[in-house]
Amino acid sequence: MDIRQMMYFIAIAEEGTITKAAERLHMAQPPLSRQVQGMEEELGVMLFERNKKKRMTLTPEGELFLKRAREVVNKMEDTVEEVKEFQNSGEGKLSVGATIYSAALLVKSIVSYKEKHPNFTFQVWEDEPTRLEELLESRKIDVVLTTTLFSNENVITKQLSEDPCVVVVPKNHPSTEPVSMETLASLPLVLLRTNYGKGIYDSILVEFERLNLHPTLFCECHDSATLLNLVSAGFGATILPCSMLSLHGLNDLKTLSIENNPFILKTSLIYRKGYVSKAAQEFIQAFEEFQDG
Repeated sequence: MDIRQMMYFIAIAEEGTITKAAERLHMAQPPLSRQVQGMEEELGVMLFERNKKKRMTLTPEGELFLKRAREVVNKMEDTVEEVKEFQNSGEGKLSVGATIYSAALLVKSIVSYKEKHPNFTFQVWEDEPTRLEELLESRKIDVVLTTTLFSNENVITKQLSEDPCVVVVPKNHPSTEPVSMETLASLPLVLLRTNYGKGIYDSILVEFERLNLHPTLFCECHDSATLLNLVSAGFGATILPCSMLSLHGLNDLKTLSIENNPFILKTSLIYRKGYVSKAAQEFIQAFEEFQDG
């Protein structure tokens, strides 16, 4: 059995059918099916259960083999990447991801990193925590910034500085700071909401419920730029972490602190255990220095 066969097996396990795996691998279905059968004969176990809809479901033995096969393939890819780094000193590509609440911190750190490493290129992802965790595990992303921790034993998590939320209102709004929760409940609110998972939106509603307050929620928004444009137009007030506001012009807006602020985000920097590319190591170090500064 060789690396190539393990890669075939991983593709089938992830795609769920021979057809989709063959498309992903750019090969015909019959030879791919023969490879799987040959692996099962060599191991003396069934790796997949087949049903009438041609779905390939992993057996318990298959689950174990998938875990080990990924370890072997990942180790090989790490070795190849490490060798390439010797020839490409000062150049490379870095893939980084962030949740919507951490995107501003990511942008700042990339700009700072780019000044020191002008020959590097970047792939940047903004997505939900579950998707970012999948991308990190599948090695499509090197580093993730998130306010939601991953329940994954194969990652290293570094807690960053706290990021308090503030109230954002139009510039001519009469409110003064600090804003109490009672005052917040009386304002027309336009809140940022993620597509999946929990975020500031959920925390805000939970806190209002705990205090037996009934907020005036005018609008849920899934895009931060649109959200701030709505607030600037006088549509309502919003609550956002301070870091998110650093990338937006606040000419038509003002920020107000929250009394006994219950909305403090904690962003974490997360990366895989084991081999970390030189580019990722330098980015992590640069980010930590950026935070300290």
